[in-house]
Amino acid sequence: MDRSAPRVRAHRSFVFDPRFIIGLVLVVVSALGVTWLVATVDQTVDVYVASATLNTGERFTIDDLAVAHVRLGSAGEHYLEPADIPADGVVAVRPIEKGELVPRSAVGEVRAGDEAQVVVTVSGPIPSIIDRSSRVTLWASAASDSGTTFEAPVVLVAEAEVVSVIEPTGIVASDSEMRIELRVPRGSVASVLEAMANGAALAIVPDDEPLAAR
Repeated sequence: MDRSAPRVRAHRSFVFDPRFIIGLVLVVVSALGVTWLVATVDQTVDVYVASATLNTGERFTIDDLAVAHVRLGSAGEHYLEPADIPADGVVAVRPIEKGELVPRSAVGEVRAGDEAQVVVTVSGPIPSIIDRSSRVTLWASAASDSGTTFEAPVVLVAEAEVVSVIEPTGIVASDSEMRIELRVPRGSVASVLEAMANGAALAIVPDDEPLAAR
């Protein structure tokens, strides 16, 4: 046997395995998914929170609000952000409770001179569900010519808001009459004052009844 003969080394051919590519793709996709999930979970937005209860029709500015850093996802567009409130403020179109995130749907633009507050005396007692910020309808029954009877009641103000209920005081205080401070459209002020001056009997009826009262 000739030991000086050169040895021929066998070369192994490379065999392509598709499982390697599939595994590599799964690793890349998993890494990208984890990165996206972490970025999404950690994303917060700045929205406004009411520092105190805001009543319907109440005007407020950024000084009446606090900023909260919360995770809302796509729902963030439904809430007020720091850049949404103008310098002259906005108006609450429904009650906003203290600590509540302020939704865009709960505020409106300030409209100067479109409402006024009047104090009326109504036949009492008033319904127990009526409180500050309650929406009510103001009815009036005009006195007859004889002054002893009243005509059929008519709606005097269809959309009024209770600002406060003034409790009767003094030795002549009575539950038969109650003084109510109302916020009414400015165009209705003249009709309200005329009804009171002519001795009309006034009454308020709540527009909305809380579910708890049913």
